[in-house]
Amino acid sequence: MRIHLIPNSHIDPVWLWDQYEGIDEVLNTFRSACDRLDEYPELTFSASSARFYAWVLEHDPGLFERIYKFVAAGRWEIVGDWWVEADTNLSGGVGLHRQSEMARDFLRSRFGSYSPVAFLPDTFGHPADLPKLLAESGFRYLIFCRPSESEKDDLPGNMFYWNYGRHRVLAYRLKHHYFQEDTTDEQRLARLADDEYAQQPVNAFLFGLGDHGGGPTIEEIECFRSYIDSSPRGHAGFSSCERFFAEAERAGHIPHYEGDLHMHAVGCYSVVREVKQLVRRGERALSQAERASMMLGERAPGLEESWRSLLFNQFHDILPGSMSPEAGRQAVNELGGVVHEAERETYGSLKQLSMRTPASVREGEFRVFNTLPHPITVPISIESFPYYRPGAAFRDSSGREVTIQEIPAESRCITRRWTFVDSLPARGCNSYHFDSTSVVERAVAGNFSPDEHPERADRVPWLDNVGMTLLVLDDSSDTWSHGAKGFNDVVGAFRREQCSIHSGPVAESRFSRWSFGGSECDIVFTRMTGLAGIYVDIRVRWVEKRRILKLELRPPNGVEAGLEMQGAVGMIIRNSDRRELPMHGWLRTIGKDGFTVVQDGAFACDATADAVRLTLVRSSLYGYDEKTKLSDADPVRHTDQGEHHFRLWFGAAPEDGVDDLNRHFEAFVERLFVIRETPRARSQSGS
Repeated sequence: MRIHLIPNSHIDPVWLWDQYEGIDEVLNTFRSACDRLDEYPELTFSASSARFYAWVLEHDPGLFERIYKFVAAGRWEIVGDWWVEADTNLSGGVGLHRQSEMARDFLRSRFGSYSPVAFLPDTFGHPADLPKLLAESGFRYLIFCRPSESEKDDLPGNMFYWNYGRHRVLAYRLKHHYFQEDTTDEQRLARLADDEYAQQPVNAFLFGLGDHGGGPTIEEIECFRSYIDSSPRGHAGFSSCERFFAEAERAGHIPHYEGDLHMHAVGCYSVVREVKQLVRRGERALSQAERASMMLGERAPGLEESWRSLLFNQFHDILPGSMSPEAGRQAVNELGGVVHEAERETYGSLKQLSMRTPASVREGEFRVFNTLPHPITVPISIESFPYYRPGAAFRDSSGREVTIQEIPAESRCITRRWTFVDSLPARGCNSYHFDSTSVVERAVAGNFSPDEHPERADRVPWLDNVGMTLLVLDDSSDTWSHGAKGFNDVVGAFRREQCSIHSGPVAESRFSRWSFGGSECDIVFTRMTGLAGIYVDIRVRWVEKRRILKLELRPPNGVEAGLEMQGAVGMIIRNSDRRELPMHGWLRTIGKDGFTVVQDGAFACDATADAVRLTLVRSSLYGYDEKTKLSDADPVRHTDQGEHHFRLWFGAAPEDGVDDLNRHFEAFVERLFVIRETPRARSQSGS
């Protein structure tokens, strides 16, 4: 069959409406689809997202039973096998694997179904390593729309094998999108079909009202029936995604392609960063909770629902930040609950594990846990309200003295904080304590003091050959940045106002405050004894509107050869051509004596021949499309105002492989839970 006509309904459960309206539209659309299938015996219907079917089961069991019968009859295709149609540029690999794992657990238990088709027609582009993730999850095919031909014209065709290393999927770009605004005009329909489909032997054409649901209308169905009847036998018919791919795979030579599928909606790599940060934190916190429960020898209870909440918020209009303000508020609330529940479970598991070994030191012990499956050597901080004997030695459980340094506490009150560097075992902990019986010489803690010899303002401290600038760019694009491939309208830079230092045997820190307009930025650079590279803490108080803040770093050997970047499941090589790029945990410049950045908090970057530019903040308008006219008096809602926090590590690019860089990143973002134990009183039982 040359043209597989696939009735469907793309449904955004969240976009310019909130989740509750999305549930209503899923139920209404699925009910309408069942009615159409009852009325037209030859009709089929395709719909994605296990979350939708779980909602139907919860809110309308009768409708669920109708859907079940159509699925069993082969007329309703559950396509995609993900919890939702997730964003693939910013979601982590663990989260994306869970999309398929949790969806298939639900769908197999309820329908006994399995789909080899990854269905992501509305997602805002796709990274080069996605074929690996899909293939590892059991997918053979991919349907997508973005980027369109106007956004990316170098694909070998709209059907191709998309490769990453030894992994591949058969990908198909829908030339005419995932629904049509008017498919009741048979002549127009014929023109659309003949536009490209006369050249390709097998094609897919999706139709049905979408975005806010709806599905195929009676008028559309009647028009397509007439088109089928007037076409040559076998030319067109109602079909499904899987039937289309099964036939297309046998059609003959199919070209191959490697690389990113970008550039669509590059502004969504960075806008509404609070949601992005919470999704990343949630992925890490849930994974850590599971690791902690494994250390205890148990399975963490109650995490399935938290995973479902996290996966839902990876949806391609939530994580990219293209939703309404109310939908954004719901996402922040839900994701905050996910992080809280995961951290509570982690603490509970580690506390139980810690209590298996009673404390033996009168002053109490600080037990610092590493849940990762590999040992780590990292900066460690402990903070405590109790006061210890001045100069008391700080020791580990073997009695070895550990050099520590008092640093300013998080709260400037009466708590005290210390930092030190040590190695923590894989899936284990080290115990530390203050030994009041042994006094050692230790410098008295001091505050930050003015730096009498500040380094040049455009240089990274201790890395004199690495330049740094906080750039401010104008951004007149809409929320998605439709039509843009990058951001280059620089209007100024932050100016450094003050600099101070805090030094000791473990850490030397340099604080600097920067300003631009009404915005401020505090940066603390820290060099740790015994550890390579520079640790950087950045806090931005941002009030600029429709502007972008980029941290520009200028490595001594430039970036002309491009970047190696961490992806969700693999390393991706990208060019230094000023195009905005989605960002995960690390990047490394290609070439001799390269430069590495490991980071937590930024989600996009670009590169020129001379510099890497991390996109820290992008303030746009909530859910604003450029086609909408705004007046000067319009009380619009600006995104990303207020305080933003980033953590980075800079250093010369090690010769380590990708696995080593991934472990470096994991150690950098691992939350080190500190469990405080004191000796327990002996039981006073018996007579």
